[in-house]
Amino acid sequence: MADLLGQWVELKSFEKYREWQTPRGFLCGTYAASVLLAYWQDELDQECLPQLEITSNQKEELIRTLQSFLQPIDLPTIPFQISCGLNRFFRHYQIPYRARGTAIGSWQRVTKRIAVGEPVMIGLLQLLGSSYKNHWVVVHGFMETADGQKFYKVHDNWGNSEAIIPAEWGNGTITLVSQKV
Repeated sequence: MADLLGQWVELKSFEKYREWQTPRGFLCGTYAASVLLAYWQDELDQECLPQLEITSNQKEELIRTLQSFLQPIDLPTIPFQISCGLNRFFRHYQIPYRARGTAIGSWQRVTKRIAVGEPVMIGLLQLLGSSYKNHWVVVHGFMETADGQKFYKVHDNWGNSEAIIPAEWGNGTITLVSQKV
């Protein structure tokens, strides 16, 4: 990756999800997961959510449906909870996908997935310096500078679809894997 130092490696813009904002409480996990799924359907696999017939224009239905699997009582979430909830969602609707979660770190998973065109949901931790405190976002770009600083370009469900944050804030990832044969 040395030849990419100082350059953004990023996916198509997440601007169309700008209005997908967490309205209250601790629903950032549900909102980030809904943006992750909507992007997959809109940009990677139009049949990603066939049984629900949900498009990014029908965000409220997707968010409401996901909340019942991920955050039914509106409490904060951890990677294991999000990945298990997404997997229950996929099984319930017989969608041939699986969510994979990691509990710590993010850089290796993010750079690998973005390089193949897939967004990654990451947890941000206040303990690691996050000014967002503990929060979920969707990464759609990354950059490493010549002096070793690492950054993510993220869709933040508090209203900024192009936020730039230090990669060191990331802890825990959620990615999707197709199970299609």
